[in-house]
Amino acid sequence: MKKAPLTAILLIAFVDLVGFGLIIPLQAVYAERLGATGLVLGLLIGVYALAQLVFNPILGRWSDHVGRRRVLLISVAGSVFSHLLLGVADLSHSLPLLFVARILDGITGANIATAQAYIADVTTPENRAKGMGMFGAAFGLGFVVGPALGAGLAFVGSKVSGPDYGTAWPAFGAAIISFVAFILVWRLLPESKVKSTDATRRFQILNLAQLRRIARQPRLRELLIVVFGATFAFVLLEATFVYLCSHKFGTKETGTGLIFAYIGIMMVIVQGGMLGKLVKRHGELNLLAVGPFFTALGFLLLSVVPLQVPVETAWVLLLLGCVPVAIGQGITGPNANALISRHTEAHELGGTLGLAQSVGSLARAIGPPIGGLLYDIRASWPYWVGALLLFSTGVWGLSIRAAQRRSLETHES
Repeated sequence: MKKAPLTAILLIAFVDLVGFGLIIPLQAVYAERLGATGLVLGLLIGVYALAQLVFNPILGRWSDHVGRRRVLLISVAGSVFSHLLLGVADLSHSLPLLFVARILDGITGANIATAQAYIADVTTPENRAKGMGMFGAAFGLGFVVGPALGAGLAFVGSKVSGPDYGTAWPAFGAAIISFVAFILVWRLLPESKVKSTDATRRFQILNLAQLRRIARQPRLRELLIVVFGATFAFVLLEATFVYLCSHKFGTKETGTGLIFAYIGIMMVIVQGGMLGKLVKRHGELNLLAVGPFFTALGFLLLSVVPLQVPVETAWVLLLLGCVPVAIGQGITGPNANALISRHTEAHELGGTLGLAQSVGSLARAIGPPIGGLLYDIRASWPYWVGALLLFSTGVWGLSIRAAQRRSLETHES
């Protein structure tokens, strides 16, 4: 494991996610101020994910072709502009411009696969899950600082500029932080991609031959199903969690940001402190199989929150439910990515991890409108449906583990 480049990409991921985390808890506030329903909010989240669905594999394959550093520079620069546009959309009270800003951020922010490919470039196969976990921990830590900072900026902004203009402060703050991430990539990040004859072929925006080659690999197909199921279920929570807290507890921007920070802290503990030891003790396949069951337990606890229970009981259920959600998601994602990288040729890492991110983005594109619609019907429905889907994903993970064990036994005999 090359520590210096790994430290640099983790620092960049942290700073980038601080900017991203500033926005996530507040996009519901932006939408609600403009009269958006749960369905419209779901569409707002969905168009961001749809843009990532299209551009994640493109940027991933492009990084295989021109190098990781160049793609990260361009994508982070795009995030600066999209956050500025988001602030302008809020100041002008324009819902269409809000959609444009989120679409642009989805296009330019589709750099997760490139960053994950960078991690795979600088780690050994046996340390890859740990590296992915550290990457997830950097994301989680950014998600702790970002929402809390966003809540603080929104509070100060409302006092200085008034409630109609104060919510634009986090958007402009995110633009500044993304610019810091751009400087860090430019100054600290060396190129990790080793040139090869495969990577120097002419770049194709849509490489159907590569996609068919990936799709024909049964192990990758199985893992991509896990990625889709776990992501889709979690998005049902993401799309409705702000409304749940607002309607049940009356939380404003500050309170919502602190709740998101609470979830982020637990994700950091799982991915940064526990995951490496858990992988060494139990193995990636075992963890991949049990992760969705933990998340499903959290969803079941959260499904009781919007029911006719006392507010004090609802708070306890919310805080308890977030714990298994963070554990399950913190286990599932990094191990899935590590296993996907193990089944991928080095010169196709960016493209394959981009495809995996696109599968997740597909879930993020169709999940929010469905989650918002379910929430509009009954507030508990997104969590019931999510728990059922996560249980099914866990059963699928157990079947993957059993199939790979049978394959190994057959090979040894």
